[in-house]
Amino acid sequence: MSDRLAGLRDRLSYGRTLALITAAGAFLRLAFLARQPLGYDEDFSAVVLHNPLGRMLDIVGRDSAPPLFYLLAWLPAHLDASPWALRLVPALAGIALIPLVAALARRVSRDASGLWAAVFVAVLPTSVMLSEFARMYGLAGALTVAATLLLWRATDNPTPGRWAAYAVVAAAAVWTDYFVTVALVGIVLAGIWLRPSRRVAAAAIIATTGAVLSLTPWLLFARAQFDHAGGGFWVPPLSLTTIGGTVGQLFTGPPVDSGLAFGPGLIALQYVAAAAGCTALTAAAVAWRRLQPESRRAAVFCLLASGGVLILVVVSVWRPLLEARYAGVMWLPLLALAGVGLAALPRRMAAALVVALAVPTLALSVAITHPETSSLIPELDDRVGDHDLVDASTSHYLVLLDEAEPRTRSRLHVLAADDPPWFDGTAAYPPGAVIHAVPGDVTASRGRIFWVADPGATPPLLPAGYHSLESRCAIGVCLTIYGSGG
Repeated sequence: MSDRLAGLRDRLSYGRTLALITAAGAFLRLAFLARQPLGYDEDFSAVVLHNPLGRMLDIVGRDSAPPLFYLLAWLPAHLDASPWALRLVPALAGIALIPLVAALARRVSRDASGLWAAVFVAVLPTSVMLSEFARMYGLAGALTVAATLLLWRATDNPTPGRWAAYAVVAAAAVWTDYFVTVALVGIVLAGIWLRPSRRVAAAAIIATTGAVLSLTPWLLFARAQFDHAGGGFWVPPLSLTTIGGTVGQLFTGPPVDSGLAFGPGLIALQYVAAAAGCTALTAAAVAWRRLQPESRRAAVFCLLASGGVLILVVVSVWRPLLEARYAGVMWLPLLALAGVGLAALPRRMAAALVVALAVPTLALSVAITHPETSSLIPELDDRVGDHDLVDASTSHYLVLLDEAEPRTRSRLHVLAADDPPWFDGTAAYPPGAVIHAVPGDVTASRGRIFWVADPGATPPLLPAGYHSLESRCAIGVCLTIYGSGG
């Protein structure tokens, strides 16, 4: 493989080789784009994007994110309701990330580093999984890398056009994910470390400030989001475990539930990917002495441009915010250094590390790693009657709300003693979605209760006389039917 890669590199120009690598990365992302069922926060995106535009903005304004991802993904989601269309924007962002990281690596050290960085990103589990995840993080990450590259170029050769390009891309990134604001702090500090003139440093600060302040109209519209600031949050407190888990996901992609089919094997492959990624970065550190002074300076820039993660760690001492998806929009410049490390290794060893990344990526793309809530919907649509109740836990409710037939949705609720927290996506819940007791028409008509929840979840509190009639489980989700008769 290494000999073929070397021969290909010798025959083709840098641009053509990069185009081939990007095309291969695009195929890897698009080929499996609809393989996974909707899961985690993707169900929230699906419900939101399948609303009319005004209603969509109202829901997003009461949740916890800026609107740009939703605005870009809204049209594809309305043209086609499939997971493929929902994930198209993140997929395109993931494809664009390949040449962007390559450009960073090439500025650090020669063409070979850029091409190896492109290969690394093309097959990296984290990069591919973010491309197949219908949320804003993949788009935010690609825009953040683009902003890093544009700031670097503007600092080297400041012109009004370059500063304008940086400001626009930085603003787009901030309008995609609030955490980009923290990333921009690290990027600007990296630019200042390059020791430009005071005028250039001031221009960097002004352009960045303008990008962040561009959010002001949205924040005035989305004032309801400020109500979440003092409430609880789902991220666990800072610890060595949370730090290690977050750092590991730089290379491995989202965690896999060990209880799912092939779960332990997939987790083992994720460890292989983590080891390969760490080896590539270690090789970059070992090659440090062999780099030219200008390349060392550029490598430090990429390192500092990922410094937003350290800010997130410090903030998490008081307010837990360190989580891989949030850190993922900040530390992607580090992938350029992985390309430098691969270029410094013997070609066969570098190729072996790429294979050690590609195999877990293919396995994670083919295997089902999300709870397959959608598999229960045909049965619910066929069996739920006018006086039955579909009681879904919050982790499955939004999938059913988005994909079930109208009759099933009319009987769909979350039966809970307390209202769910906002971070369960409650901004997308229709009025009356949460109930605290079984409706009277269900018990009066001896209706059945269809309970959809995780395996092993505590059953809901049901009226006297109700007992389990049947139960079955799919991947990561169970359906139990309760009735008052035999």
